[in-house]
Amino acid sequence: MKTLFEETRIGSMTLKNRMWRAATWLNMASDTGRLTKRQEKVYLDLAKGGVGTIITGYAFVIKEEQPNPNMLGIYDDSFIPEYKKFTDKIQAEGVNIVMQIVYGGSFSSYLTDSRTIWGPSAVAHPLTEVVPTEMTQDNIKTLVSAFALAAARVKTAGFDGVELHGAHSYLLSQFLSPYFNQRS
Repeated sequence: MKTLFEETRIGSMTLKNRMWRAATWLNMASDTGRLTKRQEKVYLDLAKGGVGTIITGYAFVIKEEQPNPNMLGIYDDSFIPEYKKFTDKIQAEGVNIVMQIVYGGSFSSYLTDSRTIWGPSAVAHPLTEVVPTEMTQDNIKTLVSAFALAAARVKTAGFDGVELHGAHSYLLSQFLSPYFNQRS
């Protein structure tokens, strides 16, 4: 237990302790994915409370593909200035801040009738019943590019790291699942 509160390193990142705040969807961002004052306060309170590293709730990487309402966005460069101010505030508390990025795939429940949702195969999600459009090679290239551009924005905005959301049957984990991925 004593090492929990000791400084450590992961690669080039120094952590003031080993306490991490895992990524959690707060349902507090604006409809377009903008960080709100209320949401910023939650993260600042965590930073002031002693946590060593915070991973934000997931941020969507393509404007038209928001798997849930009121989640963070990082789909274009207009987010960089506001996130830079935010990361500066968190880091002023001696805390690292990491942004989690995501593409929902068929595990989406938000505005599913008004947009094309991609998946590895056209297989209905057992919880949402959304049947995605099977991704073409061009769709895959577009999504890889969207993740890369989002990660570059995360870095430019001053975050200490980026985490790819590959759990809970969102798209990245769907590609690893024989249920969702029936590609030949």
